[in-house]
This record gives sequence, C-alpha cells and structure tokens, in this order.
Amino acid sequence: MKRNIIEELGSLALATRLKSLSERLAKDVSLIYKELAFDFEPRWFAMIYALKDKETLAVTELSSMLQQTHPAVNQVANVLVEKGLLVESKDDADQRKRLLKLSRSGSALVNKMEHIWEKIKIANDELLKETDTDFLDRVQKLENALEESSMYDRVKEQLG
Repeated sequence: MKRNIIEELGSLALATRLKSLSERLAKDVSLIYKELAFDFEPRWFAMIYALKDKETLAVTELSSMLQQTHPAVNQVANVLVEKGLLVESKDDADQRKRLLKLSRSGSALVNKMEHIWEKIKIANDELLKETDTDFLDRVQKLENALEESSMYDRVKEQLG
C-alpha cells in the first residue's frame, strides 16, 4: 500500500491539505472555463463578483471585503485592468486611492458567466452535502478562532 505522508501528518499538514483542496477545486473550475471558451481564471472570481453590481470600489475596500492583502488585490486588479475587464481611476478627494470598476467588457463577461457560476454553486453544494457535515460552518469557525488568536501566537505560546 502506498504511504500517504499528508494523511499521516494529520493536523500538522492542515495548511497543506487546505491549499491542495483549494488548488484542486480551482483547477477543475478552470478546465470548465477553458472548455466553454472563457478567458477567465478562478482567482479573479471574488473580485469580479464584488464589482458585478456596477459598484466602484477602492482597493482598500476590496481588500477588506475579500479578506486578502492589499498587494494581493492590487496584483489581481492589475491583470484585470490589463485584460480590459476593469477600469481604474483615482479618488477625487484622495489621489492616492485607486478605484476599480468593471469595464463594459467586464460587465458583458459577467452576464455571460453568471449561469456557469450558478452551476458551480450547485456542484459545490452537492459536494458539501456528500460530507455530511457543515464544512463551511467549520471553516468559518476556524477563521474566527484565528482572528482571536493567530497561528503565530498559538505556536509561540507552545514554544514558551
């Protein structure tokens, strides 16, 4: 029988397992996008979704809404601006503030993709039902616990 180190490691490999799960899901969704001839990457989804209702949002707002770092949001935004899916502007009151909004082609893409996102949600919901636990609730509890005390703080406490 083939040895599964990740399984053997249990909670010590928690981050590795979650990352692997995320990559596996994103890879499959990416294949769906490609098969349907959409030039779209799963990592763009949350930002596009946040802007889909024709809102103009600052990078700092998006960073907070998406629970991602400012540099991570800027990195995705740069790609989306380059692809013509977003337009950027500066805040009249604060020129340092970068504002983002869906472009016309970004809005058109959202309109074409919304039915695919509905099907992805249905597939995700079915997958989650197969686990017989409220996985998303548990993830939320993990996130909340890390807000209370980071992994860094928890390990430092164990080290004395």
